[in-house]
Amino acid sequence: MYLSEPKMAEWQARFVTHRRRIQRLLPTATLEHIGSTALPNIVAKDVVDVLVGVQANQIQAAAQSLSEVGYVLEGQREEHHWLCWPQPDKREAVIHVVLLGGEIWHKRLFFRDHLRQNPAEARAYEALKLRIAAQTDDWGEYTAQKAEFVARILAQGRLT
Repeated sequence: MYLSEPKMAEWQARFVTHRRRIQRLLPTATLEHIGSTALPNIVAKDVVDVLVGVQANQIQAAAQSLSEVGYVLEGQREEHHWLCWPQPDKREAVIHVVLLGGEIWHKRLFFRDHLRQNPAEARAYEALKLRIAAQTDDWGEYTAQKAEFVARILAQGRLT
């Protein structure tokens, strides 16, 4: 599995490009850069994650609007639709359309912010990702093996 050395300036520029495009299309949405590319100086998949928060009754319409301008809908659950750019086999970005202020919104931001504020935790996360990436080429397996670490961090948010 391929993880990229940190490319902070490039990843931030990519986020800004998608934020501008999405904000023109969804002017009432709130957007955040999440995922490992939003963390300072750790290895990551070379895919920028964008969290798009909208009202509950706008989630499906927002995902549809994004599809109409070239984003590819990859999946959906209640209160979460995700799309990629430009295509599933060459992702540069994954767009997560969720309920603004909902559980997914808060969990994703808490995880990002916790790792930004706790460099030792960020390094532990990076080490875990490198170990998993050395063992599998399957993105589903890679994500599943990170779940315990993520759950531990999120549990800290429930305690404070």
